Amino acid sequence: MSSIPARATSKYAGQYARTVDSQRIVEIFADSHRIALSSKNPETARDRFALAVEAYHQIMSMPVPGDVRSSIHDSMVTLVDRFPAQLAANESLGLREKARKLKTVSKRLDLLHQARDILQRAANADPTNAAIQTAVVELHDEIADAEAAAKGL
Repeated sequence: MSSIPARATSKYAGQYARTVDSQRIVEIFADSHRIALSSKNPETARDRFALAVEAYHQIMSMPVPGDVRSSIHDSMVTLVDRFPAQLAANESLGLREKARKLKTVSKRLDLLHQARDILQRAANADPTNAAIQTAVVELHDEIADAEAAAKGL
């Protein structure tokens, strides 16, 4: 289990420091959490992760009910634990989807190789992550199919 990043590590550190509307900060946290784990654009995902860190720390500094505080804390721990692998999986998926739309086999293979490299780094960083390992195998099969199609031309 990873630890929650310090507030100062977020590029949004202190942005909501004077906010007193806890409901709005909870909404920002929830939206950022969802987008960080679902965006296929790595910059968007990283920005939303940073925003979730800031919102989390602001919520923890406010007087909010204990059940809300506990739920937000648990959600943040989940985000911190899942984010690195999910970031790689989503970025790879985005590249694979883009590759499938291309007509040029060489360009398709370039994108698939980029996706493979991203997933391989994630697999090396977390060799016990079954979802990443499965995605690596699927991607290798997709690359092999694309290469076979290229030879058949």
